Amino acid sequence: MDSEPMPGTGAGSASIVETEPDPTPIVLILAATLRRAEETPKLASMMAKATGNVALKSTVDPQAATIRFQRGRVLVERGVAPDTHVTIATDVNRMSELDAPKPKITGAATHLRLALTAGKVLEPPLGPWQAEAARFWSTLASHPRSPAGLRVVCLDEHTECSFGITPAEYEIHGTAHRLRSMFSGGTVFGEELLAGNLFGVGSLAHTAELTGCSLAFMMGR
Repeated sequence: MDSEPMPGTGAGSASIVETEPDPTPIVLILAATLRRAEETPKLASMMAKATGNVALKSTVDPQAATIRFQRGRVLVERGVAPDTHVTIATDVNRMSELDAPKPKITGAATHLRLALTAGKVLEPPLGPWQAEAARFWSTLASHPRSPAGLRVVCLDEHTECSFGITPAEYEIHGTAHRLRSMFSGGTVFGEELLAGNLFGVGSLAHTAELTGCSLAFMMGR
C-alpha cells in the first residue's frame, strides 16, 4: 500500500458504499476498505463512475465477496456472484503483509478498466504509522474500558508517540509496517501479539479491549 499523508477530503460526505443485510465479516471488511478509499477524491470519483462486478475470493478458506459497482452506488455482498466480471483470488489473510502473495486475476483482459479501478480502491492510501495511531486512538479513547494512556514505540524507526495520560497504562511495540497495518484496520491486535509481530506491555483487560477495538476498526464499526 502506498504511504502518504492521510486525506481529510470526503469527511462528512454520504458514503455510496452499502452492504447486504446481515453482512459477513469479509463483506464488512471490504466495505470499510472502500469507505476509506472514498476519503481520497480521485478514488471516490473512480468508484462513482465504475460499473461492473468484482469478486474477491480467498485461496485458503471459503471467504468470498462480490463488489457491485453501479455508477454512484457500490454494494458489497457475500460469495462470488454468477454475474461477476472480474475475480481476484488471493490469500485474504495475508493481504496486509509486505510479502503478500500476488493475486490471481481473471477477467481483466475483457474488463481492464474495472480491474484497474478495483485494484486502486481496494488498496487506499494510508498515512504514516503515527497518523494511523492517532486515528485509532480517537476511537479507542471513547471506550470506557480502554487504557487512559497509550505509548507506541516503533522498533525499526526508533521513534515513539503517546496518547492520553502519561505515564501510559499500556504500550505497543512493533515495526512501522506492523504498527501502521494494525492501526489502520489491516490486522487484529490480539492475533499480531500471538504471532509475535507486535508486543504489548500492560494488563490483560486492556489487551482484550485493544483487540476488540482493532477488530471493530477492521470491520468499520
